[in-house]
Amino acid sequence: MQNPEFQTQVSFDNVLLATDFSAASEAAFQTALDRCISFKANLFILHVFEYPNSVPPESGGLLIELDSFHQEAQSSLDELLRRTKLLGVACKANIGSGIPADTILDTITSRNIDLAVLGTNALHGFDRLVFGSTAEAVLRRASCPVLTVGPQVSKGVQPETLGRPVVFATDFHLSTTCAIRYAAFCSQKMKVPLHCLHVLPRALEGGPQSHAIPQIMTEALQQVALESGTTVDPPVCAISYGSEISNAIVDYAKQHNAKLIVLGVRQASLIASHIPAHIAFRIITEAPCPVLTVSFASAYQATHPAAYQQQETSEELEQSLPSGSRGIQ
Repeated sequence: MQNPEFQTQVSFDNVLLATDFSAASEAAFQTALDRCISFKANLFILHVFEYPNSVPPESGGLLIELDSFHQEAQSSLDELLRRTKLLGVACKANIGSGIPADTILDTITSRNIDLAVLGTNALHGFDRLVFGSTAEAVLRRASCPVLTVGPQVSKGVQPETLGRPVVFATDFHLSTTCAIRYAAFCSQKMKVPLHCLHVLPRALEGGPQSHAIPQIMTEALQQVALESGTTVDPPVCAISYGSEISNAIVDYAKQHNAKLIVLGVRQASLIASHIPAHIAFRIITEAPCPVLTVSFASAYQATHPAAYQQQETSEELEQSLPSGSRGIQ
């Protein structure tokens, strides 16, 4: 297994919070503040106003209503700025316009954002495809890691207890192994343990070779860190068994009161990201803590086209496998 080489150090100096002032965004705001304090980062808060180009009727009624909405948004943004500065975090804010996902992605690029923070709700069916698409489009296409705060994350800053780990879940896919650099960085900056987790099919549990599997996987997880050029304190290398990978990861996070889950994800088109109940989204919506997703597909494709094509072929074959045997998507 060969991974792309990275010349830059991991850093989260500039954090973006995209907010719509909902309950989910309030939890994301608290998480963004916590991360800015831990990483000594600057915060930029963005609200996307989606209706600036609406053409009002002759009566002007709609124009007045839109102006009122805009004023409410500005007032809410000013309140977030006030709360942020009280904690000593350097912060700026802006109201953008357009399609939320595109505006967020453009802001990430134009402001050299190192980490984007989003909140999302647990939605299913058609509602999920419409309202969940912003978070999915951003985490799939962003040029920086994305920290998503799902609906199970408690509002406000969670009580700090000793030993709350960062859980790095990997299926040894090329993109997920790169994410260990960020998992190690978060673990070091937040001064918490790093747990590396791999999920195996339940059918292998208790088999004739089950006693050897944990040792093999432990060595493989340690090799992941070595190949990615990451220097970490000896992590806890854990093996879990489950028919559903997302459930196994979430259960492990709950059992160990995880502070953060880190996933490597594959970049995909917006249509591909709408595959119902894909693993990464299930983890985000069920996790008891924020989930950091890191995508490296574009960088890897540019520098290793032959290997990337081989990986893509493997992924096409993977789609025919039962859901419980697939990797993190």
